[in-house]
Amino acid sequence: MSTRHSFLSTTGLIRPSSAMSTLSTADDYTTPSHARSGSTRPGRKPTAATPLRPPPPSSKPLTTRAGILPLGPGFLVGMAVTLSLLFILVIMCAFIPDNDETPAFAGMLNDIAANSPGIVLIGDDVDVDVDEPALTIRWSIIGCGPAYVLPGSEGTHGSQSCGLPAMSLHIFVDGAEEPAAMFDPSTLPFFASGQRHDVQNMFQFDDDHVLDVHEARLYPFDTYHLTSTFKAVSTETDETLPIQKLATIPLTSSFVSISSDSSSVVKVANGSEQSSRDLDLQIIRPAEARAYALLLFGASWMLAHATVGLVALSWYLNDAGKVLKHLVSSFVVILLIPQLRNAMPDAPGFDGVLIDAIGFFPQMLVSAASAIVLFGMVVKRELGYLEGSPPEREEHRKEAPAPLSTGLLRMRRGGASIDISHVRNFSRGISGFVRGSGL
Repeated sequence: MSTRHSFLSTTGLIRPSSAMSTLSTADDYTTPSHARSGSTRPGRKPTAATPLRPPPPSSKPLTTRAGILPLGPGFLVGMAVTLSLLFILVIMCAFIPDNDETPAFAGMLNDIAANSPGIVLIGDDVDVDVDEPALTIRWSIIGCGPAYVLPGSEGTHGSQSCGLPAMSLHIFVDGAEEPAAMFDPSTLPFFASGQRHDVQNMFQFDDDHVLDVHEARLYPFDTYHLTSTFKAVSTETDETLPIQKLATIPLTSSFVSISSDSSSVVKVANGSEQSSRDLDLQIIRPAEARAYALLLFGASWMLAHATVGLVALSWYLNDAGKVLKHLVSSFVVILLIPQLRNAMPDAPGFDGVLIDAIGFFPQMLVSAASAIVLFGMVVKRELGYLEGSPPEREEHRKEAPAPLSTGLLRMRRGGASIDISHVRNFSRGISGFVRGSGL
């Protein structure tokens, strides 16, 4: 016998009680392939329950900014380290020597050997001591031309036409009676091949001079001047030899030397004239040293101004702890400014040069004055706290309420209240009497 279902149950608008009991397990059934008996709606066939699988782990969605994926912190740190290493490698390339570069004096020596042979003095080292002040030049004695070059010594300073002098000679500097240098080619050692061994102390000599210091106070724009005269005399014939050139290296570690020379004549004791050569040397600071000194000078003034700014900020602060932090910062600036002054390239001592008169000394005074003012602020606020009445808190303090009387305290504690019903009755009685009497 078939079971007959109503229209609502057939269409699924009303479910039978048996279907309601199995509603919680509806997900465990699959749709059967055939319909129920006597019904047009497909039924459900119970199937075996499948175990619940855990949901897949949800990955964090990528966040974008204006449609662009932001770079992660690890990538940024790696990129910063890579750029830093690349910068260091590029800077280190400056230490690689240029072996193909032509020596600085090669062209000049070749021109002298071809056009005006003679003796040449090359200043291979220029040492400037601004504290003395003194200048020391290390000269090399060179001969240019076939008549002046010692065989086997060619190739000095990159020139194959110049070498050590072929004759013994004395070099006199600034009219001195004693020679500043003596050269004897016979004392030079040589190899089996005939090549001469260039021993530096045998053909080089040091020459000391006192600098003109009229502009020494203008560091780092200080300029030094030097004039000197040289004379070469042959020890064999006692005749002067022509000095065709006086030249110095153009750049040292701390200075730039600009040299110019000219021929001159001097008179000796017997009244005769001898040829000589005069040197005019100007020494200035390189542009890089001036730039570094000015940058450090500006940085020191900015630090001094920062201490004044700390005083202005601390003036409106009520917390002594914050003012104390500003005081510590001022002391750090006081210790840092002398270090910046010492970091200036080849700077003179604290002798009152211009950069100290308008820089170091005023900077130290401003920073020290700021530190003293900050210290006074800290002491003032600490004393105010110790007294218990800091002035900045009195304005915002509320006045304490007056103490209550004993009667009010008893009424509050006992919860008592005043009964005024008899006063109301007395007021009503007076009002009725007045109305009855017609008043």
